[in-house]
Amino acid sequence: MSSLTKTKLYDLHKTNGAKLVPFANHELPLWFSSTKDEHLSVRNNAGMFDISHMGVFEITGVDSMAFLQQLSCNTLVKAQHSTMVYSMFLNQEGMILDDVMLGCYESTWILVVNGANKAKLAQWLAAHKPDTVTIKDLNPNHTFIAVQGPQAISKLASCLDSSIESLPRFGMTKTSWKDAQLLVTRTGYTGEDGCELLIPNEFAPLLWQNLLDLGVTPCGLASRDTLRIEAGLPLYGQELSESIHPFMTRYPWVVKTDHDFIGKEALLALKETTTHVAVGLELSQSLIARTNYSIEEGGYISSGTLLPTSQKSIALAMVPKEYSSLGSNVHVNIRQHQVSATVTPVPFT
Repeated sequence: MSSLTKTKLYDLHKTNGAKLVPFANHELPLWFSSTKDEHLSVRNNAGMFDISHMGVFEITGVDSMAFLQQLSCNTLVKAQHSTMVYSMFLNQEGMILDDVMLGCYESTWILVVNGANKAKLAQWLAAHKPDTVTIKDLNPNHTFIAVQGPQAISKLASCLDSSIESLPRFGMTKTSWKDAQLLVTRTGYTGEDGCELLIPNEFAPLLWQNLLDLGVTPCGLASRDTLRIEAGLPLYGQELSESIHPFMTRYPWVVKTDHDFIGKEALLALKETTTHVAVGLELSQSLIARTNYSIEEGGYISSGTLLPTSQKSIALAMVPKEYSSLGSNVHVNIRQHQVSATVTPVPFT
């Protein structure tokens, strides 16, 4: 436990009764009250997450755009204009190294990567960057906070005393608060509106406390997981990996073939031989379909949960193409049971 990184909000988390667990080399809250309460707070009001485990890089230099475009299978044309773009970085075989968010604000590129992949991505970036590009790790001096929910923007506007309501979805901006400069992006990982805020460490506890005082619910990893599954969003290591390529995922649109990128040739060759694809499943019984449970017709569960709202058992899964149409029926092997499941639209309702 001593080797884990404690975020600058650690003491506040303990004070607020968090159950702390290891995750992506950090000690982070699993929950504060309960998974259900935190899930519902985000769906109905506003919740906030300490996401300081996520890797955040600042990339500058005259060739930054060309450098990042070479790594990104999605086009970064929109990202040049203060807009965060969802993309994937692929290896030479066309498989997914990581899914990322990136955008450019006033000639400075911001790249957000998964915490568990940060070291791998840092090496990948260093191995491919030209001498004209500089990469700076922003994590040591910054805290990353996500505020999500239908009331998230109004609560943030009240707290920051700024016109954050005018920021478009996926927009990015900088704003002053106290004596700090915050980078704000209108993105998230819950299926709700909201923002992610990168703030200098010394101001993070005060911002967290101010949001608490405004009634924003502190939330942990458990509700973050149920929320993202309900929204159908992928988690690296489960829905995405170096044995999965973009055409197997629910995000084939992330691949734009109008530019060259690492892994492009291999990926296009894989497109015609794809046998399994990602789907959403609703199970017929209230049994949790856990990661790597097998499916009788072929494939496996990548993520599953009982929805805190309805107690429906839902799952994200990889199934043979012939079972991927909406309404198709498969059977999930859960311990000694074969549980019927139906391919259903995602996000789940």
